[in-house]
Amino acid sequence: MLRAASEPYSHLVGEIALERGEGIAWAAAEQKEPAFTQELLSDPRTKFVPELEEEKFQSLLSVPIIARDGGVIGVISLHTETPREFTPAEVEVLTSSASLVAGAIENAHLYEETRKRVGELEQLTALAETLTRAQRLDELLPTVSGQCRELLHASACHLYLLDSGSEELRLRASAPNGSEARKAIKLQSLGRELTRRERSATIALPLVADEELLGLLRAEDTDEIEVARGAANQIALALKKIELIERLTEKNLIKDFFEQLAGGSAGGDLDGRAARLGCDIDQRYLVVAATPPDDALEKQLAAAAPGSLFDRRDDSIRGLLRVPAGGPDALVEKLGQIDPADHAGLAIGVSNVCQGGASFTAGFEEAKNALLGASVIRSAPGVMTYEELGPYKYLLRLPFDAAMRDAHRDAVMRIAEYDRQRNTALVRTLEEFLRRRGNISSTAEALYVHPNTLRQRLRRIQELSGLDLRKDDWLLVEIAVKMVKLQDALGGRSDLT
Repeated sequence: MLRAASEPYSHLVGEIALERGEGIAWAAAEQKEPAFTQELLSDPRTKFVPELEEEKFQSLLSVPIIARDGGVIGVISLHTETPREFTPAEVEVLTSSASLVAGAIENAHLYEETRKRVGELEQLTALAETLTRAQRLDELLPTVSGQCRELLHASACHLYLLDSGSEELRLRASAPNGSEARKAIKLQSLGRELTRRERSATIALPLVADEELLGLLRAEDTDEIEVARGAANQIALALKKIELIERLTEKNLIKDFFEQLAGGSAGGDLDGRAARLGCDIDQRYLVVAATPPDDALEKQLAAAAPGSLFDRRDDSIRGLLRVPAGGPDALVEKLGQIDPADHAGLAIGVSNVCQGGASFTAGFEEAKNALLGASVIRSAPGVMTYEELGPYKYLLRLPFDAAMRDAHRDAVMRIAEYDRQRNTALVRTLEEFLRRRGNISSTAEALYVHPNTLRQRLRRIQELSGLDLRKDDWLLVEIAVKMVKLQDALGGRSDLT
């Protein structure tokens, strides 16, 4: 490319180019030594350039400009209008001049590169400050797309974010505003999108944090790939930070919303909080309480009822599950499909249908009691609705006085203490025996023991407790068993509710 010329050809700078192998200048560059001719127009190496009026010239000398590392930077060419043979001294002067020019060009390149890098560092610092200050996506994305465009010297810059619902990357910001870009990119075409950048002078980099794909940075008409990688890493970290902030904010909103519903406070900003969370409390919901409180169970509950709200507590998960068109029974059936084998100690308590702000106080209480029932009444983990508690729903609401003396409860507590010390299952044996109405064979089958083993356990129960299952009221004994299990489930607290 012509970069400098004497008058009257200086106006052609940047306009004249010789492809590789064209002209005597390329011969000098490839051979790394001076090349000349006294018959410019007839020399086969000549590339005729009409703009340079080469028909006026007879002789031409080209001297390569060689860098310190031996590479060729360019060529200096001289023309004469009359045939001339350049002397060795003239060639030496021009060669020495080319060496000086090479040093000056390398220094200029180094200066320009340094200035460019300093500018990039300043812009990266400004980008980092923007990313650090940002608290919301709507204030972050437009600013970042503009800064990235300047940083990468691109004609346009676009930011896409992953839409988890549709598994697509959706356009969220562009610089300049209104610049043409695809509105969505499917994940299955993302590989092709990334491989096209070399052919189209476009950089497309995924935004990844903690090995999670968050979005895509796309910059057009630029080759600043390394700078773009640095920017993409910073943007991904900022997106993750904002995602965490929004998640914590939403969790706090949900927690306050749940506390307001459970406490029976229908005034204040209840409707406003419900609207912000996308919850219409005038629709039908089931309140659930579930254990264990982990991500896996919360995801499965959410899959059973899309659009649900959940509040993670230390000991359980509370949730509002929207009743589908199929009704509450269909939703409970879906909950029952959650495999207990995937969750140690799985238990899910489900309320009656709630509709309207005033109904949720009872709903949260019902779900809590049903969760207790699933742990205490059922011998195996799973789902229990409030209605399935039967008469135990009243027992769960009674205040529990630890100081109150009751012979049957004291007897069962002695058995429970023996179980804790010896790691036995006598309370469960007694409970199953009462549930099976004293049938030895069915009780042994339910406990997976031999009938003789069951008889031995029953004799041990009577020895420890003083109970006589032939004479004592089985209903009183069964209530005592449930009371002891409830007390144990509540950690020994004196208030069952």
